[in-house]
Amino acid sequence: MTRPVPKVLVSNNGELLRHFTAPPFKRLELQLLVAPTAAEARALFAKEEPILVVLDADAPDGFEIAKEIKQKSPATRVVLVAGSRLSGDQMRQVSACGCDELLIAPMTADELHDVVAIQLGEPRPGTEAFAITVEISGKRVDATVSNLSVDGVRLMVSEPVAEGQSATLTVSPQGESPVTIKGTCVWAQPREGRTVVGVAFDKPEPQAKAMLAKLTQWQVRKDGERTRVVLRGDFTEATRFDELLPQMVGRITFDMAQVTYMNSLGVRAWCEFLRQARIQGYEFHACSVPFILQASMVRDVIGRGTVTSFFAPFHCIGCDHQEERLLQSAAILASSLEPPVFKCPSCGGALEFDDLPERYFAFLEDEAD
Repeated sequence: MTRPVPKVLVSNNGELLRHFTAPPFKRLELQLLVAPTAAEARALFAKEEPILVVLDADAPDGFEIAKEIKQKSPATRVVLVAGSRLSGDQMRQVSACGCDELLIAPMTADELHDVVAIQLGEPRPGTEAFAITVEISGKRVDATVSNLSVDGVRLMVSEPVAEGQSATLTVSPQGESPVTIKGTCVWAQPREGRTVVGVAFDKPEPQAKAMLAKLTQWQVRKDGERTRVVLRGDFTEATRFDELLPQMVGRITFDMAQVTYMNSLGVRAWCEFLRQARIQGYEFHACSVPFILQASMVRDVIGRGTVTSFFAPFHCIGCDHQEERLLQSAAILASSLEPPVFKCPSCGGALEFDDLPERYFAFLEDEAD
């Protein structure tokens, strides 16, 4: 069953329309509804019922249209694009209109694509899902996979398992051919009617090893004149970036959304990697909360690069709803490091930034000066 083509209502803004024709958007297969005026934006919304609306906040009635749309259809996602500087009054308008995201122009196509993909519930490049089936001694079992690495995997299996049994994993990444990896159960511990199993892989084939590295450590893909590097998992004393160094040529975009943990030794390994890499220039996109927390304490985590976008924690006091929102660095700088306030998707209350701005945004201090 094919999914319906998402309808996206867009203000008649040259930069926005140009970005929507960029390569990253092709895979989303969007139907753009371009509104030259405020009246046409209202009419198109009423007629077409788009799932997403991207509005130029500086256009006439930009904030008002956003507010009307959210009042009429709370499920419709609304992204506002504002100018390079926001006054305190405009920040209050952002909160009052109930928009789901705020961007500052000028921006890159990647920044806009990340926001659009998240609002549509689509995977960003390098974050595609994958499925894993497990066999123990040739028998298919119900198993939950965790701690997948290039060397082995931890399983929670629904039946008894003994040390020394063979294990076979079939990994099926979205849009790619499945890869089979064989291993041995090196330890097994009964727990609450199930079995926690540690599997060591038996020298995976090069194709399987490359797939595991892509799913658990990093993925490198050429994107025009730039190289996009998606980092994943934990940065610890066991993390090595040596095999990544030869590919660090030209301009690099690091996607850090899937970095889940960084301890002090992992931070040291990462900073040393940046010092050794002969990169012409680099920037960081969609940085995870663990990465930003470290970058705000240790400046070398960013090195010579800049952070274009990052995730931040938000919390609704009314219903205790918590979530992470993708923020654009330019939007935070434009508001003098004042975080936006969004409408809570659960209760309609205020979804507020859940940290100390001066601590969490410390990585932006050099640019704010």
